[in-house]
Amino acid sequence: MKKITPNPPCPSASDFFASLVFSEPSKLDTTSKPMLDAKSVTQDEDLHSLFVLTPNIDTKTLLVHTRENLASLNALSDDLIAGLGGQQRSKALAIQQFVMLSELLVNRALEQVAPPHSMPAHAA
Repeated sequence: MKKITPNPPCPSASDFFASLVFSEPSKLDTTSKPMLDAKSVTQDEDLHSLFVLTPNIDTKTLLVHTRENLASLNALSDDLIAGLGGQQRSKALAIQQFVMLSELLVNRALEQVAPPHSMPAHAA
C-alpha cells in the first residue's frame, strides 16, 4: 500500500499565518508594515484593499499577467465543468466563454501595445 501524504506533511498557508500571529507577532508586523506604509495609496483609494499594484507597472506587463491569469482560470473551469451536469454545467460553460472572450480581448490589446517582432525577409 502506498502512502499518500508526504512525510512530514507540507504546512498549509493557514498554518504559516497562525505561526506568524501566535509564535512570532513581531515578524508579522515586519512583513505587513511596508505594505501599510506605501506612499502610492491616495486618500481616495480604499485603504483596506488586500491587493495593491505598484503604480509604475507598464501596460505590457499588466496585460501579460492578466492573460496568464485568464489562461489559468480557463484551465480551472475546464476541470470544474468536467464534473458538472445539467444547468450547473451550462452556467459554468457560460462563465468559461466569458473567460475565453476576455482572454481574446487581452491578447488583441497586448498585440497592439507590444506587437510581435516581424520576421526578417531572409527567414521567410
